[in-house]
Amino acid sequence: MKRTLRKKTKVLLIVIDTLRADHLHCYGYKKETSPNIDRLAREGVIFYHAYANGIPTTPAFTTIFTGLHSLTHRVVSHGGEETLPGGILLLSEILGANGFRTCAIDNLYSIKPYFAKGYEYYINPRSKSPHLIQAEEINREAIRWMEEHREEEFFLFLHYWDPHTPYLPPEEYKLMFYQGGDPFDPKNRSMEPAKRQIPYPFFKKWHYDLLGNPTDTNYIIAQYDGEIRYVDEAIGEILETLERLGIEEETLIILTSDHGENMTEHNFFFDHQGLYEPVIHIPLIMRFGEKLSPKGIEAFVQHIDIMPTILDILGIKVDVRFDGKSLLPLMRGDVEEVHQEIISTECTWRAGIAIRKGEWKLIKTIDQGLYSTPSKELFNLKSDPEEKENLYEIERERGEDMELELCMWLEEKLENKPDPLRVQAEKGLPAKGWVERVLREVNLSWEEWVERQRFI
Repeated sequence: MKRTLRKKTKVLLIVIDTLRADHLHCYGYKKETSPNIDRLAREGVIFYHAYANGIPTTPAFTTIFTGLHSLTHRVVSHGGEETLPGGILLLSEILGANGFRTCAIDNLYSIKPYFAKGYEYYINPRSKSPHLIQAEEINREAIRWMEEHREEEFFLFLHYWDPHTPYLPPEEYKLMFYQGGDPFDPKNRSMEPAKRQIPYPFFKKWHYDLLGNPTDTNYIIAQYDGEIRYVDEAIGEILETLERLGIEEETLIILTSDHGENMTEHNFFFDHQGLYEPVIHIPLIMRFGEKLSPKGIEAFVQHIDIMPTILDILGIKVDVRFDGKSLLPLMRGDVEEVHQEIISTECTWRAGIAIRKGEWKLIKTIDQGLYSTPSKELFNLKSDPEEKENLYEIERERGEDMELELCMWLEEKLENKPDPLRVQAEKGLPAKGWVERVLREVNLSWEEWVERQRFI
């Protein structure tokens, strides 16, 4: 590993868990959820079509930190038994070997220990369960650490759990975006479809009970937006700290999310499953003082591109194969695109794979898991951005061509190894076990619950 650039550069990687791109004002959302992130986008480079390659949390973060697709590093599920194969270097390890002080303010270590590799400082806020850690706790540690290391080159990773479920923003944000009347009005039936779903006991306990079990889905969406506004204020405080310390010009900032979130689309309520746009379309914004000219980029980019881009900007050369590509030529205007297609996978609540090429997207389901959707779905995202009309039978030839292209990509990617999506599906999807544990607490078997749902 050889580095050609020697300056007091800082790298700040901010990942906001469960943040869907289209609920940010800078991505077209009509509500003012993100004034500070919007400012970052105006001053830097905003990628309008950035995608997660593997969802949810564990495969997504593994891809961000390795530059490898989920089917390359083979960590395809959240809650599965997979671990990172030996010999794969993480971003923190490479930057540490090139003289950067490395720090993570994060608790992914409790999910998979390899996430702590390469960090000289690993600050794990443990005052609450992981999903309840608030942005102010992250900022308290982050600001103190930046003040102590302002004179050094550093890589600082900040992982904000807001706005992950349960959506519990501070009091002043709860009604900021709610336009309804009584969120607990029994006449409002918008939550009824969720109650008829197999995963409902799990979501009720962990997501809805803490909100008081509202009947209005719009109220729950407003809590999600309130969480975004709350974490946006935390981002504003971080940006102000960089200015106060006089290090904003020498700090490369990357802001993204691991995946998005369903609100009620496709009959998925307030969680991250399904390879539809609300979940795999993620924000990606980069700012590096005068070194990156502000612009908006329409070309497809992916999680796999983040690590090679950081290394390219820093001038660090490594003898490592990445699935992603540096986005620096794209940001400089040297090229118009770096990818012709996007491949995304999931294997936690459901198992499936999707290919996006131009305006078309094919989703192929391997295991329906706890839901029921067509086994093959084809959407034209130009005419149908909400993916409401499955065109697979109407555009059968196009769908089969995209499926063939997907099969060829898989064959090349797997290199005669077993498909980890199918391996995990045969073992059992992790989410089924989560629901079964909640059912046992109320003395119900899986079979009894499934039978009961038939009559709701």
